[in-house]
Amino acid sequence: MNIVEFAKILNLSIGTVSRALNDRAEVSPKTRKMVLEKAEELGFVRNSNARRLVTGRNCMIRLECPHRTHILSDQYLVELARGVEEVAGDNGYDLLLHLGARRSDAVDVQDVDGLVIVAGPELTAGDLLHLTNGGRTPAVVIVGTAPPDFPAASYVCLDTLPGVREALTRLATLGHRRVGYIGSGPPGYGLRDAFPQLMADAGLHWDPDLAIEAGLTPDDGRRAARALLALPSPPTALFARTDVLASGAVQGVTEMGKTVPGDVSVIGHDNIEAAALVNPPLTTVAINLPDVAALAVESLLAVITTGAAPTVRTLGTHLIVRRSCGPAPV
Repeated sequence: MNIVEFAKILNLSIGTVSRALNDRAEVSPKTRKMVLEKAEELGFVRNSNARRLVTGRNCMIRLECPHRTHILSDQYLVELARGVEEVAGDNGYDLLLHLGARRSDAVDVQDVDGLVIVAGPELTAGDLLHLTNGGRTPAVVIVGTAPPDFPAASYVCLDTLPGVREALTRLATLGHRRVGYIGSGPPGYGLRDAFPQLMADAGLHWDPDLAIEAGLTPDDGRRAARALLALPSPPTALFARTDVLASGAVQGVTEMGKTVPGDVSVIGHDNIEAAALVNPPLTTVAINLPDVAALAVESLLAVITTGAAPTVRTLGTHLIVRRSCGPAPV
């Protein structure tokens, strides 16, 4: 008996049965007890070897972050990985998480059926050729709006520009004219390049002296905010590329003897769970990570299970207004 047949007997979804068998917190104690008791009664055991013989697949996919060396300290990636694992489990697949930096030797992919690859700014078509064993291993790449020229993979493209444009328009409406930018990437990458035009779209003037590529940690955001507020003509609002940087920026503003949002407004990006816990809670550009995870796994499994052609699909962003953003000081 496979898990599909077992779930049908219980009149439950495959995902619910999978989570119960794996002692996941999302399943109620009553449901877990019923599933385990029925599994013992019917002698049902999840057998990966049997699944492999029946389907010709290992029912395992791998989450690859080839250029990220601190995956577990990046809350955005942690929440994305959690979403991918849950959707994969709902479909009867296990998730293998590959931690570590990019490697020069060939990546062993024979034990997985496909890859979910989180692209960084450095990811190239050559990297994807390497990671996918010459294009022979199905893959979906979570990337910005410009995917690499590698048609063998599927892509989930994250269009951050609508949400950022909405954020800057809100700042302009609130009377802000000097807006600082705290980035997390190398110069010449992604949002930093688009920011001057996005500012212009909102009726704001871009001042490159108000932009700092800070890093990844809250302390990086704190230092960047302090540096920007120490300028002779400091910004009245700060846009941070991540919520992690934004949380540090709030601390930096406070250390400079100012308040958020009374003296300085702060807006983050990503809408990770911690954004709502900052004091004050962060206004932020939201990426719907559960939707990203679902779309990535759905695209990948379509290729794995039916041989479907690779696809390119796009998800947008929007602004979530909380209390870290207010009128410009007079």
